[in-house]
Amino acid sequence: MQITLNVPDAQAADIVDGICAATNYDAASGSTKAQWAKDKLANWIRDTAKRGLLRQQQTAIAAEIDPVVIT
Repeated sequence: MQITLNVPDAQAADIVDGICAATNYDAASGSTKAQWAKDKLANWIRDTAKRGLLRQQQTAIAAEIDPVVIT
């Protein structure tokens, strides 16, 4: 799967600057601001997918454990 995000040129600088500000961009990292923002967005997608998969597993485990009667 390929995910493409198109940001209008007129807003691109603000979007990149906003992402960099929100994620503590470090110029010493060796990344340009644009690459930093792209990497942060990719990490967000991965992390969100992992959280969703963990929730599914949590629900499945709860369905197995909750009905257990302990006497």
